Amino acid sequence: MFNRGDSDSGAVTIFLAMVLAVVFLFVAVFIDYARIGAMKVQAERLAHAAMRSVMSSYIPELQEGYGLFAHEGEKGDYVLAKVLNDSTKPTPHKDGFPLIGMGVDSSGLVFERELGKYENFNHQIQEEMKYKAPIDFMIEAVSRFKPLSAEMKQAAHTVDVLRKLQKLYDKRERLLEEAIQKRREAAKTASALAKLVMDPPSTYFSDSPLGGAIRSAADAAAKYSDYYSKYTEDEAREPMDRMYTFELSDYRSDVNRMVTAINRENREALAKNQQLLNEADVLILDAKQLNEQMKQVIKDGETRAANQAYDKVGQAKTPGTASSSSGAGNFGDELRKQTEALVRKEAEFAEFTKSHNKQLSDFREANQLISSAANSISQLNNGEVYGKRQSVLAGSRQIQQYINLYVTSGSGNLIDQASKQIDDYRAADKERAKVDKQSQQKIAEAQNRIKLLVATAGLEKAAEQFNKLEQYYEENLSFNQATAEDPYVNELESDTYDAGGEAMADMDQLFGGMSGLLDVVSNELFQNEYALHYFKSVNLSMIAGSKTDNSTLSPETFFLPGSQELEYIIYGFHNPYGNIVAAYTEVFTLRLAIRTMEGLIENSKLGNPLLVLSKAILHGLTEALADMQKLADEGKVELSKYAKQISITYRDHLRLFLLAHSNNEKKMSRMIAMIRLNTEIDLNKTYTYAAGQIEMSMRLWFLPGLMRAASAVAGSSDRIEEGRITVSLKSDYAY
Repeated sequence: MFNRGDSDSGAVTIFLAMVLAVVFLFVAVFIDYARIGAMKVQAERLAHAAMRSVMSSYIPELQEGYGLFAHEGEKGDYVLAKVLNDSTKPTPHKDGFPLIGMGVDSSGLVFERELGKYENFNHQIQEEMKYKAPIDFMIEAVSRFKPLSAEMKQAAHTVDVLRKLQKLYDKRERLLEEAIQKRREAAKTASALAKLVMDPPSTYFSDSPLGGAIRSAADAAAKYSDYYSKYTEDEAREPMDRMYTFELSDYRSDVNRMVTAINRENREALAKNQQLLNEADVLILDAKQLNEQMKQVIKDGETRAANQAYDKVGQAKTPGTASSSSGAGNFGDELRKQTEALVRKEAEFAEFTKSHNKQLSDFREANQLISSAANSISQLNNGEVYGKRQSVLAGSRQIQQYINLYVTSGSGNLIDQASKQIDDYRAADKERAKVDKQSQQKIAEAQNRIKLLVATAGLEKAAEQFNKLEQYYEENLSFNQATAEDPYVNELESDTYDAGGEAMADMDQLFGGMSGLLDVVSNELFQNEYALHYFKSVNLSMIAGSKTDNSTLSPETFFLPGSQELEYIIYGFHNPYGNIVAAYTEVFTLRLAIRTMEGLIENSKLGNPLLVLSKAILHGLTEALADMQKLADEGKVELSKYAKQISITYRDHLRLFLLAHSNNEKKMSRMIAMIRLNTEIDLNKTYTYAAGQIEMSMRLWFLPGLMRAASAVAGSSDRIEEGRITVSLKSDYAY
């Protein structure tokens, strides 16, 4: 018999046991959930720490030498696994209790984003230079040239206009001179013709007997009276009794020969006059067209787009930069106003053509009279002694008048008058020619200095390294799917005006580059400043110092790529001297531009704009040569006599040339190739990013099956097998 009290007590016990079981199950599940959560947090931390450990093994040569971070891609898996295993290894301790007790099941590592790729290389340059580049650019470039921006704008504008006018002006004047020469050549034809008419010329000639040579129409007319007298006598005699047969025959023969010679010379002279004077007309027309082009150049010169860059640099806010103090005023505007005087009036060209027509008309008149004289003396049977005499005198008088007007030198010579009219217009040209000759000598001196830089012996080692550098450069271009191109060639012009004009055009480009970077901090700015910060440049004193000549240069210390890294990055020549020559030439050109500006200011009051330009260029060449020597001897030179407080070094010039030669991809490939040459590290095979795949597991304490079901319900990707939960993690790291 059961006691009812005992039955109730048992039921309570069973109920409490069930409640306790449910509570225990609930608590057990949440304990494992807590352990899983802690495991995931810990696993993620370990994964990130392990990836940091892997990527801390960056290449020290790149970081220390070039501020770059990259991994070689070797032993990364080993480091990752070791760090993870060491971090999860249980620590032996008698009182320890492994609450989580996780372990590493597997780990893997993939390296990506090669440093040799433009985007990755450029990204690291940006990180390295993001603070330094804008500051250095503003202080070292903009602030230095800002004080000269107004003067350089006027100088570049003025040289641009005057250089174009000078070319047109000189060509126009040469055409006018050639037209004068054509007229003189045409006039010379009269001299030989005049001798056939009467030699020497006179207003009268007397009769002379038959016999002797007939050298002119006058000789034939003088002997005609005697001829006709003897001819009539013989005509009255019987043929067998005639006395003057041979004399008369000789006379007729000589007259026919003389008439033939006169007609031939007269005909050829007229044809030559027509041809030469027509050619002179064409030359005048071409000169007139050039004159019109000069007008257009002056008109177009009123506005110039490149001026905006100078204004922008001049208005840039830079700390501690004084304004220009040249006091030159608007010297450029005043010079350009004077260019109108270089243009000839249209009436002058009409007058030149009119004088050509008159010269041809005068010759035709003489030609007709001489033709009439020749025809008259050829008529031997008409007895017109007086008529022949007068015909010859008229032809001689007319041709002598032509000679007096167009051949004989003197105040009455119409060609001389036209030539003087041309010469009076260009009174300053003779002085300009002397100045240009001096400038040509300076250009030759500069070219000779540049030629000395081209060494031909002792460069085997340098050439070998440049060949290797070229290989690295082309490999990186191919790696980035870029195409190679010819290096930038900058040769010093032989023509002095072209040299000055190109120098100012380069200055336009430099100020344009500076103004373009004032508003937008671009990749180009970072790359340029990075190149200046980490790469070497030539020691200019070794090639241009006053105590050094080319014969003492050491190829091992000078012509090797490592001595001209920055020059190579700018110009890209794969030979020992090409980059040096290009840099030296461009530094000289920049100095020429600045010094030519000074020359314009100093000579702006001379009057003739082309003479001002000529003397300005001579000043520029002279001072630029001195600047190159000073850069070599002292390492720096004043920016300008109008900014003496500012000095500029050779590397400061190179900073500007990096701006001028804006080809960022090629620059990056050259930097990458140079780094590889110096460190023997191929950036195409180094990495800036790693992605790790890690699996970690932990044994569950309570009810693995229930946990698996709960995970499935929650949609978790974690796997639970054989009482263990496995977690997959991804961790990446980029420099």
